[in-house]
Amino acid sequence: MAIHVVPTDFLTVQAAIDDALTNAGDSIQILAGTFDGFNVTKERLKIFGCGIGKTIIAGNPSPASDDGITVNANQTILKGVTIQGFAGDGIQINTLNNVLKDIEVKFNGDDGIDVEGENNLVIDCSTSTNTFDGYELDADHNCVINCRSFNNGDNGIDIDNENNKLINCISTENDDDGFDIDGDFNILFSNASLKNGDVGFEIQSQSNNTLINNRSCNNVESGIIITSNSQQNILDSNIIRNNGIDDTGGSGILIEDDTLDNVIRFNKLKLNVPYDIQVEGGVANNIYDGNKCEDSFPDNLCT
Repeated sequence: MAIHVVPTDFLTVQAAIDDALTNAGDSIQILAGTFDGFNVTKERLKIFGCGIGKTIIAGNPSPASDDGITVNANQTILKGVTIQGFAGDGIQINTLNNVLKDIEVKFNGDDGIDVEGENNLVIDCSTSTNTFDGYELDADHNCVINCRSFNNGDNGIDIDNENNKLINCISTENDDDGFDIDGDFNILFSNASLKNGDVGFEIQSQSNNTLINNRSCNNVESGIIITSNSQQNILDSNIIRNNGIDDTGGSGILIEDDTLDNVIRFNKLKLNVPYDIQVEGGVANNIYDGNKCEDSFPDNLCT
């Protein structure tokens, strides 16, 4: 398997990908500098920059779209680059079993990283100051680990499909939700949602999501909200503090009316406005157990 160096062997990354002598499984090393976007069309390529802030993808977009990088081949590994200033997404992944690692994505006109394929791994990446979402997961069975999302114009991380896992990610100071959950059977473990312009974690009429050991603090609205028509979600051992700005909205955990069989247990809540736990419908419709908090509506939901 060959190693192709840009700009030594090829002036652009796209030229290296398209060359007839570049085969599936080859590596493309991008040296320090600024380079155009590209479209990955051959499988199992390993594309490595020299590190965030050193290898910068900017200028002309991918030939496949107005995104910076489009991944249209399976099992791509992309590592060690900054992607910035494109009209569309910073990166769009349309395929399966790809890995993004040590990547910075900023100042793009749509989402930072848009995942449209399944079974992808995004690890140690950061997205900031993109017009819409920092990360958008539009497919199933993806995993996002140790990633940051901040100062984006919509949600920090938007989960629109099922069976995704988010572990140890931080979403802060985004204009809308820190984590927007619009799919079923997702797992969020040990994440932090801080100082976002709307809700920390929002489950939007979905079922069977699990939130364990997360932190939600200093968000403008609720720390965690389970909206109407949501069922069988689990909120377990989360820390929820200082959410809500006045008596018109917020609360640490807000459970809307018409929710059923959700489990809210062993959470620690403090200094949320107007309540640490607020239930709009019948308390008996969901399970509340072992939550350490100072006030609730109705009363007696705190231990």
